[in-house]
Amino acid sequence: MKIKHSFFYLTLIPFVISSCAVKRQTGEVKTAKIDEAAIKIARQQKQIFTFKDQGVYFSNNFPSARINQLEKENDSTYSITIKSENRPINPSPWFAFKVWGTPHKNVYINLKYPEDKHRYEPKVTTNYVDWKNITNVKLSTDKKQANFKVQLSTDTLIIAAQEIISAAQSYQWMDKFAEERSLNKQVIGYSIGGKPIVALNTIKSDGKKIIVVLSRQHPPEVSGYMAMVEFVETLTGNTEEARNFLKNYELVIIPMVNPDGVDEGNWRHSFAGVDLNRDWTDFKQPETKAVKEYLLNKVKQQNAKVYFALDFHSTYNDVLYTNEYRKDTNKPGLVNNWIKGLHDFEGSKKTEVKPSGNGGNVSKAWLGRVLNAEALTYEVGDNTPRLYLKQKAKKVAEVLMNELNK
Repeated sequence: MKIKHSFFYLTLIPFVISSCAVKRQTGEVKTAKIDEAAIKIARQQKQIFTFKDQGVYFSNNFPSARINQLEKENDSTYSITIKSENRPINPSPWFAFKVWGTPHKNVYINLKYPEDKHRYEPKVTTNYVDWKNITNVKLSTDKKQANFKVQLSTDTLIIAAQEIISAAQSYQWMDKFAEERSLNKQVIGYSIGGKPIVALNTIKSDGKKIIVVLSRQHPPEVSGYMAMVEFVETLTGNTEEARNFLKNYELVIIPMVNPDGVDEGNWRHSFAGVDLNRDWTDFKQPETKAVKEYLLNKVKQQNAKVYFALDFHSTYNDVLYTNEYRKDTNKPGLVNNWIKGLHDFEGSKKTEVKPSGNGGNVSKAWLGRVLNAEALTYEVGDNTPRLYLKQKAKKVAEVLMNELNK
């Protein structure tokens, strides 16, 4: 007999932001009011799933969790249904949950995707730091189900599609990074769920030449976020090249564009059920509108130019999406030279480059079209080895500094 826990549509679940302060120069800024009317997605009911007789417990009551339905098939087998927040949607079937109970008990988990196919290799941790791939995964022929076994331990197991980096964890990194590198930190707007959209910027140049870095428009795209962190830490490092770079260029970083989607465990969208990286023409969403207005105001107030812009994402394999070449950008040819530097580092297995038109509704198109920046999207592979993605991110930061310091 199956025991079934179903989920329903929720219009409001209170959010608790990280305890670390998000500050303007004038003081602390807390979360804003949730725009309940703008929430257009199916929300999860956060809860603990209790199977006391079997000594097994599951939970989705934490940031970035996703379980849409859970069924006990027998004393050791549990089926977890994974559905998207709304449709149509890019197939990025994110899942994340905790499981604990009687130590050394074997638990068999069946991930079910009614409308999609399994994509991510499950990962497990007990501390959010040391993640390991679960290697015994078996897929059904149509890839709509993925089965694997875990053994419970004295610690709670956290199982997820990718490493979890919640909005709170990102805010904490921003705090530490801004303090260590003497960066300015500013809340430039709020998400529908009332969470801050935070911008960091360096302050050692005259502000006339700007470099822009974006990340986490799409919630599951953790490998891109990891590359972003390595990239900006290299640009602000304690090297002669970095010091020279920061004397002449202001680095602007917006690390978490979609905090609501990240914490809800969404596959792709914001609370409005919108792909934020398709809103760079109309700017109907508060998150993208905040970024646009911040950048336009900064350029105007500082009489500045944006020379280079990089938006970090993730997909199945490493890909670079570029704008078509233009002779009238603020630094013509910079993207081509940057890509050459990456390809020289990679050797025979080079990241694929896919040029696209400049009139699109994604961030790189707007950054190029409106701000005349050399702009591109860096898609980091889901399974790109974490050490290698950091090595590449460090290298392209060094290439960028070398090109701009000439």
